[in-house]
Amino acid sequence: MTNMIRFLLMIAGIVTLFSCKTGIGTRDPLSDGADDMHKIIYYATLAGSSHNTQPWKVEVRGDREIRLFADTARTLHVVDPTKRELYISLGAFLENLDLAAGSLGYRTEMQLVPQSEPANCVAVITLRRDRPSGFDLHAIVARRTLRLPFHTADIRDEEVNKIVADDGQTCFFTASMPQGRFLAEQTLSAYRQQALNRAAQRELARWARFSDRDVRLRHDGLTTAGMEINGVKGVVVRNFFKPADVEKSKFVRAGIQMTEKQVNHCGGWLVLTGADNSVWSWIEVGRRYQRMNIVCTGLHIGFQPMNQIVEEENYKREVCEKLRLKNEIQFVARIGYVIEIPAPVSPRRSVDSVAVFSR
Repeated sequence: MTNMIRFLLMIAGIVTLFSCKTGIGTRDPLSDGADDMHKIIYYATLAGSSHNTQPWKVEVRGDREIRLFADTARTLHVVDPTKRELYISLGAFLENLDLAAGSLGYRTEMQLVPQSEPANCVAVITLRRDRPSGFDLHAIVARRTLRLPFHTADIRDEEVNKIVADDGQTCFFTASMPQGRFLAEQTLSAYRQQALNRAAQRELARWARFSDRDVRLRHDGLTTAGMEINGVKGVVVRNFFKPADVEKSKFVRAGIQMTEKQVNHCGGWLVLTGADNSVWSWIEVGRRYQRMNIVCTGLHIGFQPMNQIVEEENYKREVCEKLRLKNEIQFVARIGYVIEIPAPVSPRRSVDSVAVFSR
């Protein structure tokens, strides 16, 4: 590439940066005058999900019943063939829903639906009037995944206790412990194995949302901002890259290098286990994950799910044995102190695009 072409690309990037402010990753605000059911679903949709697939559908019946369905068309067939992460995402949705309902003055009664039920119905939630819980809904809005390097200082014991609470199914290891160093090494190795998998590359490309147009049209997936590709690099990727470019060796190498920085720059690791590999266990793990992410955000602690060692079966077995876990590992996240938690950037589909309201 000649110097003149490089210069023109730089100028184009700078012009685009300042002239094309389309709100990459921004979310549609809650509509003015929204009723409580719309509000509850809105806050529920701000839950985390793998690749930001948002695998949920909702049916609202009247002003007291909500039915949650799994949108299996959004399954990650390569990295999540058992739908474990799909149901963990639905658990995160249910946790947000419960917190939002409580804040607005409702008590929830959740009934999980047997998997023999047609149409992928997962849960039926009935709302009963109650006192407002006092939970601050801004905590749901502010929660986000951070893919930046974190500070390497150990997380203070009192803050670990707030994050883990009385959860007997979650283990925490500081980054400086042998277990923490082992998790960092294995996560990087598992990421490298997955990143070089052509089928996983194609699946990632399906959910890559590089251009402003894709973000506006789809309101899901992995944006440049969500992947921490910012500044001039972000401008170049948004305007000159296509989703298929994630399969190119240069992009794969960049992802491996970024992951190496991430695993070596954190304060510790959260390892969430489950009683078994049932849908109910996965949903419960998702609820725990969402709570922990919200708590971390409030403590100015960065949070990033890093589940490659769970997704790659050979690494999963080795990690379970090495860490001597009593139950099966279901979810892994790195955490660490940050100066500030930036505003969320992952786009969300609107309430009306995921929910059907009937009276």
